[in-house]
Amino acid sequence: MAKSAVDVIGSAFEHTKQQLTQPFRFGQWTRLAVLALATGELSSGGGCNNTWGRLGSLAKPNHSQNFGDPTDLLRGINPALIGSLVLLAVVSGLILMLIWIYVSSISRFILFESVLRKHSDSFGAGWNRWHSRGMSYFWWQLGLAILGLGVMAVLLVPLLLPLLAATRAHQQPGPGILLAFLPMLLIFGIFSLVMLCIAVLAKDFVVPLMALEGLGVLEGWRRLLAMMKVEKGSYAGYVGMKVVLAIGAGILFTILSTIAAMFVIIPAGIVAVVLVIAAKGAGLAWNPVTITAAIVAGTIVIVLMLCMIAFVNVPVAVFFPAYAMYFFAERFPALHARLYPAAQPLPHAPEAPPFSPPPEPIG
Repeated sequence: MAKSAVDVIGSAFEHTKQQLTQPFRFGQWTRLAVLALATGELSSGGGCNNTWGRLGSLAKPNHSQNFGDPTDLLRGINPALIGSLVLLAVVSGLILMLIWIYVSSISRFILFESVLRKHSDSFGAGWNRWHSRGMSYFWWQLGLAILGLGVMAVLLVPLLLPLLAATRAHQQPGPGILLAFLPMLLIFGIFSLVMLCIAVLAKDFVVPLMALEGLGVLEGWRRLLAMMKVEKGSYAGYVGMKVVLAIGAGILFTILSTIAAMFVIIPAGIVAVVLVIAAKGAGLAWNPVTITAAIVAGTIVIVLMLCMIAFVNVPVAVFFPAYAMYFFAERFPALHARLYPAAQPLPHAPEAPPFSPPPEPIG
């Protein structure tokens, strides 16, 4: 009888412990941290937003024309330049999102192989090995993202237009507009859960089918849906148990991620305060050069912080793929054969020649 979602939790924990600590390999841990960033296998990356908000609340404007006044960011800047920067930011964001989907699609197969083998190879070898499968998964993810954005636009834009019209006319939004948001928000929430469930099933079960059977993404979905039709309750239990495990892991690693982020935020904050004081003493003001320098410095700090968070989240990046593998292996023989390889039979010892009695004595 196939094991349930509860039965395989211990196997996933043991797999994670063996891969990460027996023995501990810093290089493998680092590569897995990079894969966690590339695939989005982070449980508490958003937990640092409140920290940034608290740090930002410590800065109190003095309403003077100096370097430290936040309103100086917009003074003296051509509005056309601001519009160009906003447009550039939007286009850059879309391009970065496209690049991330591309990288994450191929990295998903590299992470799957790394966890399955309990060993992480070089990125170059894994990238070449899984590029074709990853591209199939990329086009599917891109189509899913476009579908999601389109549905969200259909749901929200009709509600936002009356709200924007009332704001332009300097009028308070009527209760009818606000009440219309409630059912749409409920529909939006349900749609978001469905999209999340589709993404989870794809990365946990369709990717192993594609990797081990050489299937395309649509054929992988066809095979998965046929399996789920036979065991609806087991897969529903898996999704529910994964939600419970994700909540527990999220609480734990939010705490660890916050501590790790502080090792970057506190030194960076001290350096920023010193630089601001020095700039004010030198009579500097906000201009395109100083704004660009601040953006570059902030980007470096954010990247360092994400690296620290990814490093402490490596156990999560290994455990949840391993959990999916051990559950799915009970229903997918090809994966079961890889997780539980049959013991190789011992080689047979050569047979001894038949016993020959000693020759008879002469006479």
